Amino acid sequence: MKVGKPKSKRVPVRLRHKIEKASAAKQRKMKKQAKKNPEWRSKVKKDPGIPNLFPYKDKILQEIEEKRRLKEDDNAHRKELAKQQNLSGNAAIDTMEEDEIVAEEDDLADELDDDSMQVDESNPMAALLASAKARAAHFEQKKAPDEDAMDDDGEDEFSGFDDEDEDGTSTANIRKDSSRRAFDKVYKQVVESADVVVYVLDARDPEGTRSKGVEQMVMATDGGSKRMIFILNKIDLVPPAVLRAWLVHLRRSFPTLPLRASKPAPNAKTFDHKDLTMKGTSETLFKALKTFAESRQLKRSTKVGIIGYPNVGKSSVINALTSRLGGRTGTCPVGAEAGVTTSLREVKLDNKLKLLDSPGIVFPNNTEGGKNSRVEEHARLILLNAIPPKEIDDPVPAVNLLLKRLSTSPELFAKLVDIYDLAPLHTTNGDTTTDFLVQVARKRGRLGKGGVPNLHSAAQTVLTDWRDGRIQGWTDPPKYKPDAAPATKSAPASTGGDQKEIVKEWAAEFKLEGLWGDEANEAADVMET
Repeated sequence: MKVGKPKSKRVPVRLRHKIEKASAAKQRKMKKQAKKNPEWRSKVKKDPGIPNLFPYKDKILQEIEEKRRLKEDDNAHRKELAKQQNLSGNAAIDTMEEDEIVAEEDDLADELDDDSMQVDESNPMAALLASAKARAAHFEQKKAPDEDAMDDDGEDEFSGFDDEDEDGTSTANIRKDSSRRAFDKVYKQVVESADVVVYVLDARDPEGTRSKGVEQMVMATDGGSKRMIFILNKIDLVPPAVLRAWLVHLRRSFPTLPLRASKPAPNAKTFDHKDLTMKGTSETLFKALKTFAESRQLKRSTKVGIIGYPNVGKSSVINALTSRLGGRTGTCPVGAEAGVTTSLREVKLDNKLKLLDSPGIVFPNNTEGGKNSRVEEHARLILLNAIPPKEIDDPVPAVNLLLKRLSTSPELFAKLVDIYDLAPLHTTNGDTTTDFLVQVARKRGRLGKGGVPNLHSAAQTVLTDWRDGRIQGWTDPPKYKPDAAPATKSAPASTGGDQKEIVKEWAAEFKLEGLWGDEANEAADVMET
């Protein structure tokens, strides 16, 4: 019999840690030895099998063996049956006349339509053809009503958006979201329910993200009672002089406000616009919308619909308004790629103001100077960040278009070369893009097997840098050409005529006088005169 205090089995922490360290060291040593061992070892763990002490081991083994035998017999039977069918099918096709084959196919098709499962085993090829024809006919019958409904829905109102290019393609069918059906569904929901339509444009290419047809349709809705304003987003990616010129140009059509809706991407090349901060621009936009809502004196909330191309910053505009006014951040999900917003979303700012966030749509853009080919139009949409990277099959044409645009400005092209620290580019048969991508691939390590430059990966890298603002580039506004046609209230979005009076009237409703640009407008007017 033991007498005294029992000995504790607890181990001090110091010893326990010592054991853990020793175990980890032993495992590392075994891994090193395993790597040096030249013998091949399978990574698949071996099946431990059935324990010998299991009482029903013999019975389980017999069942497994029986299943294996039945499976082998079944496979052998199938192989023999397939061999006989191939022989009989070839013999039947060789001996049967063409009219008999057609008659037999029709009979089999009728049998399949009647849900008959009887198949002539003597002629499997004919049965296969008949089955394919029957399924095709059933699919066409099922598809026909849907196509008729799509053709009838909105054909008169949106027929002008299906203009075809010279090669027979349609600019509205380049991307899935740009189909007439998607445009009809989202556009109607936003425009019909909104009192004010906010058209968000990219400051780097406002005309590329603008559609005159959309403006005309918005202003024609409800007898021209709706109001539209332009939001020039991403202003920190263009210099102040270019921003001022674009404000002067856009304010001839609609009231325009510059906006910084979000912070730039890391290493982005941005410009300082002094008073145009994120807080100041978002608060000014909110005050303008609030003033309009109070002037209407509606018993319900004033709805503001936000439309625009993908990735122009529509959701960022809403987040800027909510976060700067005491709301919670991240109301609408945003991202650097297109296609983050996939459905209509309503955000309530207060009791008198609601915002409608819509998914980005590639609007038809009927610009002057002829119609582009499908490849050029696709490249243009890629540079506008309107197409997600996963849907870009060939990014090289987009890089080629980017180089063409930047080559018109020696300063911007020199900055592009400095970003990647490239040697002077060589032109081969008028092509500079290949040498540019080869050098970018070598600088960024986009190499394949044998050190071969991966041009596709290099082009994706360039497009990512362009999307995030690391590559500087912008378009200059067109020169002002006054038209003799007078502007009217009934057609405020017409392409001809100076809209100065209309813009002044609408600016008064939003109380935009004295906000960022009146001084610029006066200076521009002096320069024009």
